[in-house]
Amino acid sequence: MRKIGQGLVIALVVAAVAAACSAAVLPGQSSYDPIENGRRIYYTGTNWRGERITYQGGPAFENFGMMQGSLTCASCHGPTAQGGRHFMHMTVMDAPDIRYKALASEEHEEGGGGEHDEQGGEAGYTLEDFRRAVVEGRHPNGDPVDPNMPRWNLSDQDLADLFAFLKTLP
Repeated sequence: MRKIGQGLVIALVVAAVAAACSAAVLPGQSSYDPIENGRRIYYTGTNWRGERITYQGGPAFENFGMMQGSLTCASCHGPTAQGGRHFMHMTVMDAPDIRYKALASEEHEEGGGGEHDEQGGEAGYTLEDFRRAVVEGRHPNGDPVDPNMPRWNLSDQDLADLFAFLKTLP
């Protein structure tokens, strides 16, 4: 019962953040800002123009009950993008840490990071790696991501903005 209560608290925090970000232009934002657009996409599933970011797949139960096709990144990866075990509709799910520093680390479960560029420098986790995971549902090594991960229909700019936002997280 305690774990279900924790899941409810996280869901309420995410809902509060999403409600705060629901205006077409965020408070204090006079024009388009890539990081703020990425933040908005992460928490609300809408871009700076107020357009809903659609998706296919994801949790089998998402079309029933409260979610009604309105998942966001934060719904599963949490308010800090650190992921972890959470409960949705009495189903236990494990979401990975998607902060850039975790994506780019050699230990990240998605197989990204640790590669080297031609000069021997660290290549890290690229925008293309991110696109492959978020849009195609594939890890950088080609393996499929967890079936609970939706396949998001993001424009190239919205995808780049979301990636840029994740890079700002500690």
